[in-house]
Amino acid sequence: MRKRHCFQGGRGIRIRIKIRIKRGYESECIVSAETKKSPSPPTKPAGEPASRMAWQPFTFGGVAAFATAKWRRLLTAQAVAAVLFAGISVWFLGHCYAPVVTGEIHRMPKGAALASGQLTGVPDVSIYETKFLSIAITANDNADLDQGADVQIALRRDHVAISSMLSSAIGSVEMGYPRLLSVDLSRTHLEPWWGAWGPIVVVAAGLGMAVALVLLWVALAWVYAPGAKLAAWFFDRQLTWPGAWRLACAALLPGAVLLTAGVVMYGSRMVDVYGLCYFGGVHFLAGWVYLLAAPAFAPRLSAGPARRNPFSP
Repeated sequence: MRKRHCFQGGRGIRIRIKIRIKRGYESECIVSAETKKSPSPPTKPAGEPASRMAWQPFTFGGVAAFATAKWRRLLTAQAVAAVLFAGISVWFLGHCYAPVVTGEIHRMPKGAALASGQLTGVPDVSIYETKFLSIAITANDNADLDQGADVQIALRRDHVAISSMLSSAIGSVEMGYPRLLSVDLSRTHLEPWWGAWGPIVVVAAGLGMAVALVLLWVALAWVYAPGAKLAAWFFDRQLTWPGAWRLACAALLPGAVLLTAGVVMYGSRMVDVYGLCYFGGVHFLAGWVYLLAAPAFAPRLSAGPARRNPFSP
């Protein structure tokens, strides 16, 4: 007579006990253990990069991770870069431009005003300038102001002219005063107004520059996304159109940080206006470098399930 008993052990081990009873009341106990193998996790193809968490856009792999990340991670990275740029912009405007406005207000005589589209009561020539900004006010349209700052604002009798050291390449802007606008430009009126609203104007201008930069990122991402798709096709990588747009947005962030560093160096007099233009050009060039290199770190295209060898046991 034979009896078999099976017990299920932990960790996938199955124990089978077989008891055989022979004649003469001799017994024999045979114990065998069968190990039930649990299925092994699927392995990634050779050369497949490990999945990355999207948290920084300063490496090619970090930029590629934003292609498959959730929207809030991309928005968080863009918000951090925009806040950094806004803070530096506020510092630059308050440190380099606001003192020039304050200095020119101190020179305004009593009775100066803007009425019916013309300046009245202003001196023949009044110039206050630093290396960064020059503001000139004159009632003589033919006066030679001889401004030498990087950015030059000239308030003439019936129009305002804005130019820079790069005017020979990018030109200048001239526009007339609104005829319905009437403003008291005397020192006694402008000093308290600028003292109360000056900091708010500076902060608003800095935030406006940051918002303009974010809108520029969004617009450029639509232009750059086809380039990311083309690079992904060349490297045989998976990249959807929404993922390409997110990757393009992330690829612009390293250049934005370089541009912010350029503003700091320019405001600290470490580089001149041409050096600032160099940082602006690098801002766009860095975006293209990350855009074309980051898709190589995206997931590979699936080659389909591997076929089983029919001759393997």
